[in-house]
Amino acid sequence: MTSKMPLNQIIQNMDSQGIDKMIIMETPTVIYNGLPQGDYGIPDAAEKYPDRFIALYAGDAITMLDQFASKTYTKTDEDKYIALLENAMKTEKYAGFGEVALRHGPAPSQSSDAEVFADITVPGDHPWMLILSDIAAKYDVPIDIHMEATDETIPGLEKLLDHNTNTKIIWSHAGWEQIMNGKATPGLLRQLMEKHPNLYSSITIRDGSTQAVSFLDKQGLITSEWMALLKDYPDRFMMGSDIKPGLRQNEFAYVAAESAILKQLPPDILEKIARENAIELFKIK
Repeated sequence: MTSKMPLNQIIQNMDSQGIDKMIIMETPTVIYNGLPQGDYGIPDAAEKYPDRFIALYAGDAITMLDQFASKTYTKTDEDKYIALLENAMKTEKYAGFGEVALRHGPAPSQSSDAEVFADITVPGDHPWMLILSDIAAKYDVPIDIHMEATDETIPGLEKLLDHNTNTKIIWSHAGWEQIMNGKATPGLLRQLMEKHPNLYSSITIRDGSTQAVSFLDKQGLITSEWMALLKDYPDRFMMGSDIKPGLRQNEFAYVAAESAILKQLPPDILEKIARENAIELFKIK
């Protein structure tokens, strides 16, 4: 969600793709670069069109988290961080926290998007992440995280999941191999979901050169491993197209491509992943 596409045009695109409601949030790169939430229509879009948009909070609190993740902070810093999180929830404008980057790698130097990618590392068991988890549990809202899967990041995620089992963590971009470094396999997700009932994931499928080759076979069908995982955990996945309207002309084409692929699922599971799970998780009315 960016200011580069007017809200009425975004809603027209949503209508054309059969999207009733959209969860909107800052990207980690925007947070890192210190741009205001308003550039992403947060929370203004949700206030203006509450029947179409649901906003998550990141704002100054997550900017602070990024800044102090690897350096010393004071009690005053921590108190300010907590106050920002608490005050955001008390406004009742937000349905959760996100997108919080535990690991967000820079774009390849040859990428046209290199200037908008940030190199962020926040350990999953960082004290401020545990505070965030406790506040999310207090208000019964989920945390949406971006975490590229590595041998270093996965243990931290597990510690975060274990810290407060009442906190629901959404690990975004399941199936997007370009983002997940090929390590977030259906086998790994199965192991983690078996161990951690509070782990959820949103599916991100890109078409063309960035298609999630781990999610699909050469015929464009969902692989047997992914299909089995989605059938075994139908309540733990949802659509997460990761579109940024206005950034590129074809952003909503990603929604169409993802919808077409997910139609391979049995109708009852598709309904859960496309609608019902998000409705329950974000308490959408």
